[in-house]
Amino acid sequence: MKKGTFEKSSGFTQVSLLALIFLFFALLCIILLRILMPLSSGMKEADVMRLTIFIQDLFIFILTPLIAQFLLWKEPTKKTLQLTVPDLPVLLWGIIAIASVSPLIDLLNTWNQGLHLPESMKSIEQWMIDSEKTAEVITNRLLNTDNWGSFTMNILIIAVMAGIGEEFMFRGVLQKILINWMRNTHLGILFAAIIFSAIHFQFFGFIPRMILGIVLGYLYVWSKSIWVPIIAHATNNALTVILTSNTFNKGNELIETVAKDQNNVRYTFVGTAIFAFSMWKIWKYYQVQAAIDEKNGS
Repeated sequence: MKKGTFEKSSGFTQVSLLALIFLFFALLCIILLRILMPLSSGMKEADVMRLTIFIQDLFIFILTPLIAQFLLWKEPTKKTLQLTVPDLPVLLWGIIAIASVSPLIDLLNTWNQGLHLPESMKSIEQWMIDSEKTAEVITNRLLNTDNWGSFTMNILIIAVMAGIGEEFMFRGVLQKILINWMRNTHLGILFAAIIFSAIHFQFFGFIPRMILGIVLGYLYVWSKSIWVPIIAHATNNALTVILTSNTFNKGNELIETVAKDQNNVRYTFVGTAIFAFSMWKIWKYYQVQAAIDEKNGS
């Protein structure tokens, strides 16, 4: 197929194409992991988890959007995914925004976990709770390391690769399709964030992850560079790796303080204020750049 084969197709067709490519690579990952698992019998459980996540990130979240954008748009990949180097102030404000919104995300996460389904859906809620507990056990085993090598691998896989892959997928391709389809930037960002949160299958963290997706969506649109949400996403995940209490950082006063004050309303208020100011700065940059582009165009 030629580049941009499906450029003039409907939004539904483009989303369906992305979904099909996603499912193809998901199936390929399952087959590949079945082949590799017997060969990993001598590996530690956490290392097997890292290998699994690495393969998933590479095939499902990096190759999928790269192939999809090739089929969807005729313009060069650098332009379709907006792989332009961002201005340093915008990048810094993006990092500050994602770091400062963390207390609010943590508070929303605690609130989300307290939500309950109607009594008639009790069995579904119990399945969701069991799924969350399983995911929590897996995450703790992965993050609970005692050496620099494993810690570095966690940063590379959970922060860097996930940041690149998920932003290529959900902001670079899916969000662009939805914005063009709905002819509304805000709705495109919202629905991309909903899908971004839903695909993680962590139901009691759905709302905070959706909010995070919305933030990353606006960072992408306003900065006009995919690297801003990628680095912001990687920063968010890296903070989780760094600040999760485990045997590697046991006794660290800063981490113990963060864990203790995770839902401190004062920190949430201050963080939210800094976040709002950071996003305003990025929005102002977007407005200035839009005015410059309009002037040059005229």
